[in-house]
Amino acid sequence: MPLDIRPVPELTRTHLRARRPPTAASLSWASTITTRWYDHHQHLHERWHTRLNRLTAANPRIPPGPASPTLTCRNLITYPETLTLAATLDRLPPHPLTRTEQSAFLHDLASRLHLPRLAPADHDLLWQRLHTR
Repeated sequence: MPLDIRPVPELTRTHLRARRPPTAASLSWASTITTRWYDHHQHLHERWHTRLNRLTAANPRIPPGPASPTLTCRNLITYPETLTLAATLDRLPPHPLTRTEQSAFLHDLASRLHLPRLAPADHDLLWQRLHTR
């Protein structure tokens, strides 16, 4: 039985405004970044728990083990953020961002992800991505 994956209402409008599909490279970066965020901060984000509950309720045949639904479904749970992040990463210029540009980028990204602010640590993969452009 296929998983019941319905659009997440709180982020659908953001994705509909995307002008072009994200590139494979940005999707790869975004998937890695959002998976890491999810793994390290899932207890901070109520919306991810809500999505997991909706996924498991809509798909009662998801096996409970050996891997938990939290792990087996995490790509689906983080998918809206992954798309938003990938589309935003594709807008980065081909050169490193100045400190002012980094602040503006993070402010815009936080807004798109419906977060009050976004301040990744120096070792965060998002910082690596910003500095490798």
